[in-house]
Amino acid sequence: MDVFYYWKDLVTDVKSGRVGRFRSAKERLEELQAGCPSYIWAFKTPPGRKGELQLFARMVWSDKPLVAFVPMAGDTHIFYDPDHPHSVWFDGSDSDRAIAEVTRWVRGHIPVAHASNFQGMNGQHAMRGAVVADLQKLSASLGKRPFRQGIGTAA
Repeated sequence: MDVFYYWKDLVTDVKSGRVGRFRSAKERLEELQAGCPSYIWAFKTPPGRKGELQLFARMVWSDKPLVAFVPMAGDTHIFYDPDHPHSVWFDGSDSDRAIAEVTRWVRGHIPVAHASNFQGMNGQHAMRGAVVADLQKLSASLGKRPFRQGIGTAA
C-alpha cells in the first residue's frame, strides 16, 4: 500500500523547515498506518493551473520521526524519510504532458479527492494494487534525483 498526499503548503513547509512530516487527522493516520504503507506520493497544483495536478516526489514512509521537531499538543503526523535513497524528487513533472497525465490519473483513480479540491482528509488517500501500478508506470518516464536535492529547489 502507498499513500496519495496533496502537499498544498510545499514552499511554506520547506522554508519553515517542516520536512520529514505532514500533519494528518488522527482517523486518517490510523487508517493509513493500518495498511503498512511503503511510499508517500506527493502532488501539488502547479502555479497558475487550477484544477490540474503535478506529481513531484515520492518519499519512503516512516513509522517514527527521523527529523527532530517538537510536536504541538494534539497534533498527529505522517512521517517520511527525506534522506532514504528511494525518496526521490521527479524532474520533468512540470511539463504540460506530465501534468495532463497526472491530472487524468487522479481524476480516474481518486475522483473524490479531485472533486473535493483535496480539502482536509481528501488530500490523503490509501492506494493499492492497480492504482499504485498505474502510478509507477506514469512516473517511470520522469527523471529522478534524491529528495533532499529537489526539496532544496522548492523554496
